[in-house]
Amino acid sequence: MSDTVTIYMPLANQAAEYRAVKAIRQREDIYCVVGPVAAGEEWKFPPGTMIRRKERMLPNGKQEMVAMPL
Repeated sequence: MSDTVTIYMPLANQAAEYRAVKAIRQREDIYCVVGPVAAGEEWKFPPGTMIRRKERMLPNGKQEMVAMPL
């Protein structure tokens, strides 16, 4: 059974901006990004990309799970 989680996606076209998106757990520590991407946004990892997630401090000062490359 797969789990859907919220991760914070770095935006490719806006420095230091993140968007909360959904990802589906595929196996331990590997997730598949789910879309859709809002008009005018470009995600660093588009829907369908397999990623890891890692806790990072966001510009707003909150610790969140952020999309990272495999």
